[in-house]
Amino acid sequence: MSGDKKQSSVIRQQTKLFSSDYLYYSNSKMNKKVAIERCTSYDPDLLYTALKRAVELAGGLDVAGKTVLLKPNIVYDAPPEKAVCTHPAFLEAAIRLMREMGARRILVGDSPGLQTPGFSGKVCGLGEATRNSAAEWIDFTREKFDLPCPAGKAVKKFTITHAAQEADVIISLPKLKTHQLMYFTGAMKNLFGLIPSVAKSTFHVRFPNRRAFASMIVDLNLAVQADYALMDAVTGMEGPGPAGGDPRHIGLVLASSNLLAMDVAACDIIGYPPEEIPVNQDALERGAWLSSIGEIEYPGLSPKDAQIPDYVKIPFKKSGNQLVDFILPRPLRALRESFAPRPHINHGGCVRCGDCVRICASRAMSLSGEGKDRRVDIDYSRCIRCFCCHEVCPKKAIDIKKRKLLG
Repeated sequence: MSGDKKQSSVIRQQTKLFSSDYLYYSNSKMNKKVAIERCTSYDPDLLYTALKRAVELAGGLDVAGKTVLLKPNIVYDAPPEKAVCTHPAFLEAAIRLMREMGARRILVGDSPGLQTPGFSGKVCGLGEATRNSAAEWIDFTREKFDLPCPAGKAVKKFTITHAAQEADVIISLPKLKTHQLMYFTGAMKNLFGLIPSVAKSTFHVRFPNRRAFASMIVDLNLAVQADYALMDAVTGMEGPGPAGGDPRHIGLVLASSNLLAMDVAACDIIGYPPEEIPVNQDALERGAWLSSIGEIEYPGLSPKDAQIPDYVKIPFKKSGNQLVDFILPRPLRALRESFAPRPHINHGGCVRCGDCVRICASRAMSLSGEGKDRRVDIDYSRCIRCFCCHEVCPKKAIDIKKRKLLG
């Protein structure tokens, strides 16, 4: 990137970020349409047609002559059939659409929790899909920049990938999935991958509960101001997501320039009360994307038309009541928390790769012993229940369970 272009990109970002009219503009003029289209398989032509139709219904997208960053979801480099990552065929269809809409340059990248320099997205197929489509695969660890967030409640500055600085248009490409910590992960949570590699895990230590972590995610979205989202909901993930759950055929794609509205719609489709999902709740309170759920327009299918009543979800914590938390004496609150779900190692399935140890920012995980006696141990006095270990385990050898009363 030349110096002149880089400087103009910085100015563009700052102008967008520091506009005093930002919240007013968002409240009064932001497009609140979410297009939901049927798409029964990952057939390339079927996907392209569904995505094109969804974008048209959602009000269009201007990428002509612009640099576009497509940000898929890669929790770890898992094969497409596991439904951990955005499907490579979905990415190829999105690239094809951007190119036919006149994009000058198309960048693609993500940063898994344990990304090393040179990560190529080989197993998930997203790197190959990028190259096959003549787009540019970007290493998110290569360069970073500080993005201020003056409107942030939890964070006033994020250090994110340089690719976001180069882009004129940022598009989130999430996979519809459940999430052990946040219940649901979609368009807004997907932008967390703009923070390179293990730097993300430190945010779990800084913001150890759902409410605080959600506030940070909303701050990040306010700072980045992504322009659009295309959701891969052909096959989603249910159960203990975002990596340890099971693939679930949904048969949909979603498009919207309003990331919160898209997440609300997706939650409704899988049977979650959208306003009870922490990120949605915090974003709705801010009023930057929507003043209320009732403002969302559905020019195609509505979430009720596509709802899956038996979708396997993460159960809500029984008491998220702040009044109860205030009334309960501190020892009783600590006792209640000690019986909350926490990670457990299935030693029979564990291959002792050490990924969980490397991702754990609170240093609760450790490898001990030698040879056949080598094993992963968890210090629960340090564990903050961020479930990052569960997310990155390639063998699904970490389960989330409640502590037993005895034993």
